Amino acid sequence: MDIGTRNAARIVNVGSASGLYSLYSTAEVLMGRRAKGVAIALDFLKTGNCGARSCGKAATQLAKISNELERHSPSEAIWDIQNPASRAPWADNLASTVTSCADLYTTADGELMLPELLSLLRYAESSGQDVVALG
Repeated sequence: MDIGTRNAARIVNVGSASGLYSLYSTAEVLMGRRAKGVAIALDFLKTGNCGARSCGKAATQLAKISNELERHSPSEAIWDIQNPASRAPWADNLASTVTSCADLYTTADGELMLPELLSLLRYAESSGQDVVALG
């Protein structure tokens, strides 16, 4: 699944849609009551879309989410918020380098997903582009 600027000048291949949804699910649950303060970023993680005018705020909020996820072990990740008992495919097969929920999620290219999405949002903000799920 690709997420990028509407003009496709900057694209991040996030891998599977289910992986991105797991990141959203994990962020939603672990942010708890603070989720209201990062609602724009959570919506971006859920849909893959963010309007140009909201990209800066979404980036700021996504950085807060990333900081929170760094405080939680990968075992606290949620595969599907709608079915919290479901197990992630990687549940019993994590690399030793994965030490938190923040570094659990990677792009199809093996890059950490949160920094890549932050970079995309900042690029979109500076170029006045919407961010959209491209497929």
